[in-house]
Amino acid sequence: MLFGEYSHQVDAKNRIRIPSKLKSELGSGYVFMKGAAKCISVYPADKVDQLVGQFSGLSTFDKVGQESLMEFMSSFYPGDEDGQGRVVIPENLRIYAGIDKEVVTIGMVNHVDIYSKEERDRIKAEKTYSERIDILKDRLK
Repeated sequence: MLFGEYSHQVDAKNRIRIPSKLKSELGSGYVFMKGAAKCISVYPADKVDQLVGQFSGLSTFDKVGQESLMEFMSSFYPGDEDGQGRVVIPENLRIYAGIDKEVVTIGMVNHVDIYSKEERDRIKAEKTYSERIDILKDRLK
């Protein structure tokens, strides 16, 4: 299970290190993609197959559905690490998430989300922890 929050920085070559506690759970192969929120989501390769498999029944003749799937699938990038365990954040994902220098990486049960520090601060300021817990409680019903 992936959990915890870690703050770190993007280097001059747009590289980051996935925190070791999260990387061990992600496994050796992982994929970067646009998150549903203004973030970058990182999934273990085997979870990507499950995620994408949900769309296998989408009709080839569903133009709007196929265009939406195209946008979704085009945001996937392999998390290729260099010899020192750093991975380059693809430019279009970095722009999408508004990431410049400071990032916050959060374990999200089955994947990791990477936010700009500013976006994470905005989310934290929007609602109290108690309000967020109440939202989660309501979603479980």
